[in-house]
Amino acid sequence: MCTIKQSECPGVFLVIRTVKLGERATEPSFCINKMSSVMTVPGNTVNEILHHWASTPDSDLPAFVEVSESGESRSITRKDVYEYAGRFAFELMTLGVTKGDIVCNTLPNSIERIVCDMGIYLSGATAMNGQIFHADGHDFFNSLKTTGARFVIVNPDADKGAFKVLKDGAVEIVDGCVQSSSLPHLEKIIFCRRNIQNPHQDFVSRLQDPELNHFSKKVNPSDVATIMTSSGSTGYSKLIQLTHANLCHFSKQVKAIYPLKGGDGFINCAPLGWAGGFPQWYLGCGMTRYFLDMFEGPPKNLPQTIWQIIVKEKIVYGFLSPMYVGEILRNPSWWSDSDWKPEILCLAGQPIKKGQLDIIGKLCNAVDINYGMTECNLVTTHRITDPSSFKDGCAGFPGYGVTLKVVDEQRNKLPPGSMGEILLQSPALTPGYLLNEEANKRAFTSDGWLCTDDVGYIDSDGKVYVEGRQSDSILRGAYILYPGWLEKEIKKLEKVKDVVVVPVPDSVLHNEICACVVTDDVPKQQQTVSSGNRGSIHINESLVSKAYSSPTTTSQETSHNINRLDEPDRQLQSSNKDTNLEEIRISGMKKNVNVDYNLTKAKSEGATLNEFENSKSAKTTSLPLQALEIALRQLCDRSQLLAEKDAMRMVPKYYVFWEKFPLTSTGKINRKEVKREVSNLLGLL
Repeated sequence: MCTIKQSECPGVFLVIRTVKLGERATEPSFCINKMSSVMTVPGNTVNEILHHWASTPDSDLPAFVEVSESGESRSITRKDVYEYAGRFAFELMTLGVTKGDIVCNTLPNSIERIVCDMGIYLSGATAMNGQIFHADGHDFFNSLKTTGARFVIVNPDADKGAFKVLKDGAVEIVDGCVQSSSLPHLEKIIFCRRNIQNPHQDFVSRLQDPELNHFSKKVNPSDVATIMTSSGSTGYSKLIQLTHANLCHFSKQVKAIYPLKGGDGFINCAPLGWAGGFPQWYLGCGMTRYFLDMFEGPPKNLPQTIWQIIVKEKIVYGFLSPMYVGEILRNPSWWSDSDWKPEILCLAGQPIKKGQLDIIGKLCNAVDINYGMTECNLVTTHRITDPSSFKDGCAGFPGYGVTLKVVDEQRNKLPPGSMGEILLQSPALTPGYLLNEEANKRAFTSDGWLCTDDVGYIDSDGKVYVEGRQSDSILRGAYILYPGWLEKEIKKLEKVKDVVVVPVPDSVLHNEICACVVTDDVPKQQQTVSSGNRGSIHINESLVSKAYSSPTTTSQETSHNINRLDEPDRQLQSSNKDTNLEEIRISGMKKNVNVDYNLTKAKSEGATLNEFENSKSAKTTSLPLQALEIALRQLCDRSQLLAEKDAMRMVPKYYVFWEKFPLTSTGKINRKEVKREVSNLLGLL
């Protein structure tokens, strides 16, 4: 039986050869040895650790450095973090915040976000991540209502964001005080402004006053420190409670991966309110974390800005999205002449393929692959220095303190090499989802194991392999989409008779999103694809199967005529004049074309975008397929608040139109068959 435990199996406690700065690693990427070492952090609560780093002789070392797109930076020292956060904690106390209250922080990555989060901890309250995905803010409102949050921190000057969503949602705000029948618990909106020219109106500058009172509440390791949010099957966020003890174990886990020391440069641009972006390395090691300043919005070219920071600041270790790292690699003009590269880049949040390890020797000396989830932070990890022996899907060995097993559908443990669902236990594991017994029953066994919903196996050496999701959920990059809510949005268009949203393979993000739509507008001259004893699947041939050549297409670069509209103007110019719009959507399939993700702006000849701005026009107009696609893209685009190129933005990249879907023997839509067919027809298998 295959159960791996840190105290019993040498593979669970990650043992790595530490790579000295400036020295290239040449030994095997991981080794399996028992270790008696126990990871420690300087405190049992976040509050104790913050005080520790502020009290060391080198407390003037920078703890956090935010860097703008222009390259300007602003730092805050270890001592500053504790002092500013303590002064903000006192202000929270004077506003009525008490131990156990939930304070929602909606600020993006910034020094302001750091100070506010740490101030909430020092006040004894619970910090809730205030993320907003949907344009109408219904996910945000639901989280506030469920938690009974009394306070929300906002940037009132942001063009988009929580303050605007609250006002648009009929929340009356007068001098920060709230009146709302839909959010009766909400009492106060706390404004956090940035105004460098006027220190009295600038949040951070105001807290620099040493005459301000400082406050730090005594908390227990078992107290809930933060509520992080994760995608839910209903379209609402699951509210994941994490205690001070959980967060301290986060820090032990990353310290076991790479024990950075004070002064080492570390970059992580993941959201601070997410498990992967939580400042666990700082709490565990006291190093200097660099991140992009998002207070006034993301930079136009985020990957290039990240690489510029890495080189300029001599970053030793980077925790980055594979999507951004891939974009850096595809632009050698950014890095080929650089005089610096980090020792290690960590690719986390999604299964990694061998081709993504081409960065070794070019952008870094080694790659760490981490598999984790918000409910428990790190699950597995390993270091790769020689990608030649790497096998796709390998997630490495269980992280510090993690116990894993693989089970069948009846929850029986399986032997090594057997495929099943991965279950885990960990000191970092959440005590549960807040006020969501249904989700808790689904996610946890009666004896305390977390059911990850990930399918994989453990080999005889103890390495874990992750093959994908067990349910209908879609892992796109580091983020998960439960397609049910998106399918409901798409069904709002009357021309859509049915829809299923499925994952299709992507070389960078592991999966991309494909909306498969049944509509009467599919021409009858369709292709019939054999589907075994389940009958035939009818797919519009003009959209997904007909190949053609154009002046920009080589003999090996044929199109499946999907819905991609990358560089549509250039493609129109280079195509034959009589080529339909559907026949020019090829750039996403071409090996020599860089791909921009989540393009949602459709263009077409002879069709106006505003023609389908509302459902009434969709009901009364006979829509050709290209116009239906425009309407679908606009609908999905409007449903999202995040910026177009934000990695967390969940809209379909592909649309495929069907006459009917294949069914299972019980009469349900066969999603696996739909996924297989569209992946094959799009040329992605």
